[in-house]
Amino acid sequence: MPVDADDETPLLPARQIRVMLAIRADQLLAGGPAGSSGTMILERTAHSALAELRSCAAPASVGHAVLSHGLEEAAGLAGQAARQTLRAAQAYRTVLGCEPVAAVRALRMRPAPAGDALTVAAGVLPDGTEDRPPTGEVTAAAEPLPLLAQW
Repeated sequence: MPVDADDETPLLPARQIRVMLAIRADQLLAGGPAGSSGTMILERTAHSALAELRSCAAPASVGHAVLSHGLEEAAGLAGQAARQTLRAAQAYRTVLGCEPVAAVRALRMRPAPAGDALTVAAGVLPDGTEDRPPTGEVTAAAEPLPLLAQW
């Protein structure tokens, strides 16, 4: 995982996006007219997904329910844990999908040699750098994650 040059700590994907933005001269990797938001919404999407991950990280077992004279107090919270796991997996997929969207946008604005993973990501993302809602791009960028995980 990349590290922050200042303190050598691993960068979370949302922080990596912010670092990429700081490197670029074009504020927020905006390719449209003045006032374009570029990847600002993408960064917000990554932070929102990270907040969901933190929310899902709390063990389901800390919850409890008092039911029917205390007879069901021993009932498991497996259903809650399963739902939290599904929410966490979706949030993690969103976080991982945001990173290649920002990287591909940066490479399109300043072409440079790209690794195989970015080539795969660029192949599933729409062309251009104009402002658009990030949902479709993040979903598309997350599609090849199982393939990339095997590398």
